[in-house]
Amino acid sequence: MSFEPASPLPAVEPTYRGLGRYGRQNLVVCAAQIVLWALLLTALDRSPSIWVTLPLLFVFCTVLQGVFTLMHEYFHKNAHHDPALNYAIGVVNSTMFVTSATLHRINHWGHHVRNRTSAERGEFVHPGEGAAGKVFLYYFATMGGLWLTGVLFPILSLFIPYRSVTWLRSRARFNTYSAAFDQFGPRDWTRMRLETVGLLLFWGVILGAGLWRWQTLVLAYAVFAYHWSVLQWIYHLRTPLDVVEGAYNLRVPTPVRLAWLNFNCNLTHHRHPALPWQELHAHTDWKESQPLWYRYGLMWRPPEPFPDDFAALEKRYF
Repeated sequence: MSFEPASPLPAVEPTYRGLGRYGRQNLVVCAAQIVLWALLLTALDRSPSIWVTLPLLFVFCTVLQGVFTLMHEYFHKNAHHDPALNYAIGVVNSTMFVTSATLHRINHWGHHVRNRTSAERGEFVHPGEGAAGKVFLYYFATMGGLWLTGVLFPILSLFIPYRSVTWLRSRARFNTYSAAFDQFGPRDWTRMRLETVGLLLFWGVILGAGLWRWQTLVLAYAVFAYHWSVLQWIYHLRTPLDVVEGAYNLRVPTPVRLAWLNFNCNLTHHRHPALPWQELHAHTDWKESQPLWYRYGLMWRPPEPFPDDFAALEKRYF
């Protein structure tokens, strides 16, 4: 079945005019996140028992989700009104995240265009897709593969030429990450590579200096990989086939919401992509929401055949 989005598509690249008005605040938040990131890794490295490690891992994942949110502000040119500082915030936070800022920026704006199209319906097996392969990819992605791919692909890009994007986008119909390569230009590819070189140098120094044990880093980022990967799809699966309305706002405890920088206001963000994170909560109608725990439970269901009746995808707020 073909699908034409019911809502107008957002502009793929915003301009800086009127954006980044919370730039100073975001610089302070970025600095605080760097300090918390280092302190939490140090605490994990020195943890005396699993009963200390477990809550520290929860806090680490919560803080790193906020790190991604500030990266997300960079994607939308909202981290700072100065383009150089906007980019700097994106690069610093993507370094803590362990990825390329440019890779995620391009893929994210593609997400705003492709949301709930066949490229972004991971919960369904479409005609022409293999069920076994779709189930494997679904659980690989949600169990940490989305984060891992964002780490490995920039490294791979150092060894493959830009012309390889023609092959990489060959599965664009059913894979949004493949479709994203339609938006990659030669300058984007070069910038991603340069960011990756900086990323490797930074983490090489970290590991070489022995600031934290490699086992601590693997544990912390493995848990975060799962946490972040689940949250990328949790807002969208089993929602109406609408590029804007195909999302939910999710209710979470206030401390978590603040640490996430209001990333749980996902539907509000899709309706108003230019709103900075500082204003999302106030612009959200919380009657249009579901609890996080409910959506989390749905994530464990395997992909199903694409339905003929879309009534099951109608929104249910509670």
